[in-house]
Amino acid sequence: MEFGFNNDKITKALIRTTIKKALADVQRDPKRSVRNLVDLGLNFADGSNQQYFLQITQSYLSSDNSAYFRLAENIVNEIDHEKLAAYGIDFGYNGCTYGARKIRENQARLGCHIPFLLAFNVSSAPDALTVEDISKTIRQGMELGIYIYVLICSSDNYPDLLDMAEQFSECAFVYFVNPRRLTREVISRTSELNNLVTSVRFDPSTDLSREKVAEMRAAGCITCLHYEYGPNNLNQILSGSAVDEMAETGAIAAILYAPPWVDKAAQKLVFDYKTETVRSQQYPIFMFEAKSDIDHIEHMFSNAECLVVFTDGGKAGYTAEQKPLTGVDLRSNSLIEILKAIKLD
Repeated sequence: MEFGFNNDKITKALIRTTIKKALADVQRDPKRSVRNLVDLGLNFADGSNQQYFLQITQSYLSSDNSAYFRLAENIVNEIDHEKLAAYGIDFGYNGCTYGARKIRENQARLGCHIPFLLAFNVSSAPDALTVEDISKTIRQGMELGIYIYVLICSSDNYPDLLDMAEQFSECAFVYFVNPRRLTREVISRTSELNNLVTSVRFDPSTDLSREKVAEMRAAGCITCLHYEYGPNNLNQILSGSAVDEMAETGAIAAILYAPPWVDKAAQKLVFDYKTETVRSQQYPIFMFEAKSDIDHIEHMFSNAECLVVFTDGGKAGYTAEQKPLTGVDLRSNSLIEILKAIKLD
């Protein structure tokens, strides 16, 4: 969506102005303004992928009773419009438009697949990834066109990871975090960042995640929930009880994810349930099944499933099954060398 301009700064300035006006309009008239915003996007969408997503969104807003209008109203009333515009530009323009173009150019030049996002599993182990490890990789990733980064955070140095997000203000970050780490100081610091979405681990057996989402919302943070599923709690998802509870928190999205060992049949059941639930428009919350939705987007960017996750020691796993990549790691090799070592079927 470049509005006919080649100048990147002018393009982003125009997008920012358009987004902020649209957000103000949504506050006044949610149903009409959200529909107009999607229609505007379709007019300027210059790629089939953008048109595909916007057409789906348009169909989801066809009913006046859609819960997504209530979600849109909650978002624009709770979250600072500058924060929403900044994250939208970092994710939507830098990550999915400008970045996507760079990814395709670099894939042709380098002869390897380049993922649209990189993920880092940051633990508290002695050889855990450091801020320096991640920052070095992000700088290399931006050169390739990668502007979206996911951090699964179980590190005691969580405040340092927040500072790192501020350092890369043109990138969009999603941090997955245990609610126990969301202290008052951490929530306050998070509220200062415009390029960060925080996903809180959901545990229906306690009230902690609900309480932390409420505190994050009160601070104006963009907040999601993530919920791990497997054989023991599959029925909670398929019956709708888990999503009922997550929607009640007021989080803007629910991310359902399975460990690599969960069988594909269970994952398909959850994906089908998610798809039908989204189409029903009954919950004021976005829903995702992590593996299937990331796979779908990956194929749009590079025609292959090439998700890469870095873990302790700089080791890399690739695809949703997290196949180990041997012989290279981010402490000894460049990101390009690592991506070239991935052999996809």
